[in-house]
Amino acid sequence: MADWTCAMFEIGIFCVIFLAVAYWAVLWLMGRREDVLHGEFVKGEPHAEEPVRPVFPKRPVRSAPRERPVEAAPAQPPFRQERLESLLKTIKQDLNQLVQK
Repeated sequence: MADWTCAMFEIGIFCVIFLAVAYWAVLWLMGRREDVLHGEFVKGEPHAEEPVRPVFPKRPVRSAPRERPVEAAPAQPPFRQERLESLLKTIKQDLNQLVQK
């Protein structure tokens, strides 16, 4: 029983060490080398001469879309009541033909 608890304790210690090394490696790969080397994880206000590191990369600048010349809309013929009535009459005839079939 003692051997089992001792082995579990050793496995726990190795896991904590592994997690610490993995965290250090991730910080190193992300470019946070100052934090890895000096352990300065939490900084106060940045000094005036230090440039502030941006959190997000800058967006690419898009040029403004070219303005197209405004074309005049084609003149529509004035509304004609006769045309509408003839259109409605043909629709009614088509529907009547479909119902009769």
